[in-house]
Amino acid sequence: MTVFKDIIFEKADGVATITINRPPMNAMRYRTYAELHKACDLITADEEIRVVIITGGGERAFSVGGDVKAFYDLGDSVENAREYVNNASSAMGKIKNLEVPVIAAINGLAMGGGIEVMCACDFRVASEKAIFSQAEINIGLIPGTGGSIELPYIVGWAKAKEMVMLGRTYSAQDALDMGLVMKLVKPEAIMDEARALANELMSKSQTALSLAKHMMNTGINLDLTSARRMEIDYFNLLYMTKNAKEGLLSVIEKRKPQYRGEELVPAIKEGMAFKRGEKE
Repeated sequence: MTVFKDIIFEKADGVATITINRPPMNAMRYRTYAELHKACDLITADEEIRVVIITGGGERAFSVGGDVKAFYDLGDSVENAREYVNNASSAMGKIKNLEVPVIAAINGLAMGGGIEVMCACDFRVASEKAIFSQAEINIGLIPGTGGSIELPYIVGWAKAKEMVMLGRTYSAQDALDMGLVMKLVKPEAIMDEARALANELMSKSQTALSLAKHMMNTGINLDLTSARRMEIDYFNLLYMTKNAKEGLLSVIEKRKPQYRGEELVPAIKEGMAFKRGEKE
């Protein structure tokens, strides 16, 4: 059984919730990123999980990013720095490439690596009191886990350069206006809003959601012809699924679709249970 120290991992009703739990500001160290990596592995091996929510413990911060003391303690060793950043970057990649939708529920301050966690998520909802800053430049660094790469796709190149190269602080309304977050809610309602969004996502075809996410994450880096070819192939693949047939029939019969997904064969179910560490 996996023992987490820096995060809280919970699962209920098809939703996995990961809480970054290093109060008061949820600064992240090497172990924090390693635990995020492990949590993603558990999610991948669990066919019951259909949506993931990532949030911060307490009310003050989603995450202020990397623990400055942990950074400083790396000393002058290039190998230590490389291992630290590779570990963090791997965790961000795991979050971004999960097959299920991932929601960031930003309950407070989000800085540096905290914004990079947000950028790895598919959807971002925030407290009206949240504050944002990609502030590495202010301590002589640049983002190391995707901030300078992922932000431009979300807020545009000009705004991303402003955020990364000036290290300014932005209000929740600023974040909404630039498209960094999709909705603002009162602080006490942040998890309710995230769960409502999770329920909306769970009403969709999970197969279609997974392929849509993969298509958009991958297609943005392809030339137009290759991306369109990939989209056509995915459309044709989805057309043959039970969920697509149910979706089409629900329109004809003027009712809500009842998606049940594709049935996993026993060998696949047993293999997934083994990956989760369940006893045979």
